[in-house]
Amino acid sequence: MNVLFVAAEVDPWIKTGGLADVAGALPAALRSIGHDVRVVMPRYRVLREKGIPSDGPIAASFLTIGERAEEQRVWRLSASAAPTYLLDIPAAFERAAIYGESDDHRRFVLFARGVLDLMQHLREVEGWQPDVVHCHDWHAALVPNYLRTTMGYTFGHIATVFTIHNLAYQGFAPPATLSLAGLSEGGSLEDVLGGRFAGTFNFMARGIVHSDIISTVSPTYAGEIMTPEYGEGLDGVLRSRRDRMVGILNGIDAMVFDPFTDPSIAAPYRPDNMAGKGQCKAALQRETGLPVAPDRPLLGVVSRLVEQKGFDLLEAVMPWLLRETDAQLVLLGSGQANWETLFHRYAATYPDRVSARIGFDASLAQRIYAGSDMFLMPSRFEPCGLGQMIALRYGSVPIVRATGGLNDTVSEGWEGNGFRFHPYEGRYFADAIGRALAAYRNTEGWAILRERGMREDNSWGHAANVYARLYLAAVKSRGR
Repeated sequence: MNVLFVAAEVDPWIKTGGLADVAGALPAALRSIGHDVRVVMPRYRVLREKGIPSDGPIAASFLTIGERAEEQRVWRLSASAAPTYLLDIPAAFERAAIYGESDDHRRFVLFARGVLDLMQHLREVEGWQPDVVHCHDWHAALVPNYLRTTMGYTFGHIATVFTIHNLAYQGFAPPATLSLAGLSEGGSLEDVLGGRFAGTFNFMARGIVHSDIISTVSPTYAGEIMTPEYGEGLDGVLRSRRDRMVGILNGIDAMVFDPFTDPSIAAPYRPDNMAGKGQCKAALQRETGLPVAPDRPLLGVVSRLVEQKGFDLLEAVMPWLLRETDAQLVLLGSGQANWETLFHRYAATYPDRVSARIGFDASLAQRIYAGSDMFLMPSRFEPCGLGQMIALRYGSVPIVRATGGLNDTVSEGWEGNGFRFHPYEGRYFADAIGRALAAYRNTEGWAILRERGMREDNSWGHAANVYARLYLAAVKSRGR
């Protein structure tokens, strides 16, 4: 099957979050089982400045939106796991920032129009046409809208899948975006939705309404976003499309995240030979300035320091953790200034207990997964989450809040692989940590728990097969 991925970021070329991981790894996994998957993304200025080898321009055109025509040139990456096209639209992407510009709505209208031009080029010049266009998050949401309206005559037979990675980011835009995008003929979808959507333009809502199938990145999150608590105002729209919604867990790259071959960590190890895990723990303690203490539990955190990730809960349990336990904590991340300051202060006040590195360092992240005994993810909400899967792979037992993908991947009990809590309160988080610390003292039981998690298969292979079946269902829904 021919599939065109449309995404605003793709690992390893550009990444700000989990969307890039999916758009980078899933196409390669699908190609490995015989599907012809290609990827299209913006050519941001940072990509040009990095000098990433690319061929082109292989096509050029002008994109008309409103009263202006903007130049587009198409490049193709020279070396990528899947054929990847870069849309070079200087008016939209010759910027220092990837997102967060005041005219993001205009930028991603141009991106959607550019994708349609690329599709025409691929069909007319290369003789290639997708059976399915797989669009990711609000940045790509207008593509299915166009395919079902203004471009329906040309591409109306092509199936569409729209994946919601994080419903909190919807692409709200001024109402004038409707005419700017050339979509005013059908009236305002947002005014029909009413409420806070009336008098706005909502990219995400349009992707949901116009796609053949909507997917999210975990089964639990698919159910959560159809409720008022998690639906961000779109729960009614999502419930109306319940029969077209599915949750599919993301995977991790088992070749990249492998403690037996990872060059970033102090020593290799695997489930049947865990000696290297202790060496990694000692090396991490030395690197982060903590006392080397093999018997003291070492807790790891690799995260953005924001409320979504549960940092208000971590803040709430820190006094208890320092007073009632002997655990050490290593934290890596950046985010809200108040939490950056707080954990800097903890590290300065308790240098034998807490180490905080503000910023991001991919190699250090790997060493935290490898060196920690437990991994904390008390998220308020978590569409999928990759950290807990990486932690399992590295034998760092996850302690999570049972929400979204965390609920689908971490279980507690005799056959479990970690520890979890549900009510969003510090005392329940502390209870879960306490249960984990008690289990840690049972050396034999802890080894069994840790090994069970390491042997789980959270690779992309399973997800790729599920998506392949989803694409077939989308194609059939178009009567093909």
